[in-house]
Amino acid sequence: MIELLQQVADGKLTRLIVCTPPRHGKSQLVSRLFPAYWVSRHPQLFCAIASYSAELAYAHSREARHYYRITGHALSKDSAAVGNWLTPQRGGCIAAGVRGPFTGKGYNLGIIDDPYKGPEDAKSALQRERLIDWLKSVWFTRAEPGQSANGAWLPAAQVVVQTRWDHQDMTAWLLAQETEEHPEHWTVLNLPAIAEPISIALPIPSTCTRVPDWRQPGEALCPERVPLAVLQRIRTRLGSYWWNALYQQRPSPAEGLLFRKDWIQGPLPVAPGQPRRYAPLVLSCDLSFKDGKDNDACGFALLGLLEPQRHLAVEARRQGLALATNAAGAQRSRAPHPEGANAPDPWAELQIEALWAHRQRLDLPGVIKFLLASLNSLERQGLRPHAVLIEDAANGPAVCQLLRRQVPGLIAITPKGSKASRAHAVAPLVEAGQVRFSRKADSLVEELLAFSPRGGIDDQVDAFTQGVLWIEAQYWRGRGHSSAPLPMVFSR
Repeated sequence: MIELLQQVADGKLTRLIVCTPPRHGKSQLVSRLFPAYWVSRHPQLFCAIASYSAELAYAHSREARHYYRITGHALSKDSAAVGNWLTPQRGGCIAAGVRGPFTGKGYNLGIIDDPYKGPEDAKSALQRERLIDWLKSVWFTRAEPGQSANGAWLPAAQVVVQTRWDHQDMTAWLLAQETEEHPEHWTVLNLPAIAEPISIALPIPSTCTRVPDWRQPGEALCPERVPLAVLQRIRTRLGSYWWNALYQQRPSPAEGLLFRKDWIQGPLPVAPGQPRRYAPLVLSCDLSFKDGKDNDACGFALLGLLEPQRHLAVEARRQGLALATNAAGAQRSRAPHPEGANAPDPWAELQIEALWAHRQRLDLPGVIKFLLASLNSLERQGLRPHAVLIEDAANGPAVCQLLRRQVPGLIAITPKGSKASRAHAVAPLVEAGQVRFSRKADSLVEELLAFSPRGGIDDQVDAFTQGVLWIEAQYWRGRGHSSAPLPMVFSR
């Protein structure tokens, strides 16, 4: 961050967006120390600081003035106010809240630090619209180039520093404007609290420059200040939605796009002493591996069809067996439904449970190794899949050919329709509560809520929809047995 701010001070960088988690020092560096340094470098120019309230903007300006003075730089005797302090060269710093009184004042460096007071403002369409109107009519119109002490002209610079609250906040709007006729070419420094693979990072337009993260996935941003163990506790306390927005800087729609948030339900409770039984248990895989770092990741989803409790008499009739009179009577006394021709199908109210999901970028040897290791791990947990589904497209046939003898139940699935059409086919089942999600499938839930038919990260969604549709076709709709007796046919 310091290197980027130095480029701003040197006039080499004019558009910078910084997204970091709370309490990691972004305001101290960008809105307090940097303005003092910038004004000391360009005492004849103006820096402007804006925040969600005038009080916070003044607090930043007060600290910037303090750092400016203690480093030996003089203030003008006729103006040293917190919201508007000047240098002897008639430059200085001005501060106000967003939508505040910047009219009549120009600046060469503009810093916006957290334009939203909280989630209510960030999620309010009215507040977002007012902020955008202020940006267009006031903030951007106050920016102007300036001449440095050595006579060189500095272009007007904009720095936005923000913790993300919402997928339609100001940062999202600025990036969306890059598709217009005259893009601003923002440089984006996005620092999640815990480093993530680039494949799931904040998407940015092609006109912008992404600053690469120096960390390996799983590393904390500042372990000396906030250790990884503390971040994990924060993640558990906040839940996936707020964690991804505030700490990972990639907010998703709260209500979801195709899959709605209020559709997502946890697993059904099971009676004490009765283990969960699945018929079947399916590991569904969406595989993609190519040379290069920009290929799609692989998605995996473990799905189980929760086996219903059966009525002995109904099951016996279906199998053409006869129960003893006393057994049938005992079963009848316990059964809540009649056992005749109109007895309900125990498979009619089926529940599919998403037990686990994972997304990872793998090459072909990595896919083989990961699949075998995952199957061994599941077997040790008593969760050996009855079927392993691999899409018979792209790289799927290569995996099927290599693993057919090593993995029992390996099935190649021919995809039908587009990704969007398969997701639309599964959405009603999720809405009806017939698909449940365990905590180990939280990453899948995140993808479902952010899934858009127009594209995006969907590897786990593809694996999930493939598995659900296969279970529905093979073990759900195919369970339409009739309890009526079957005729017996004799032939000579």
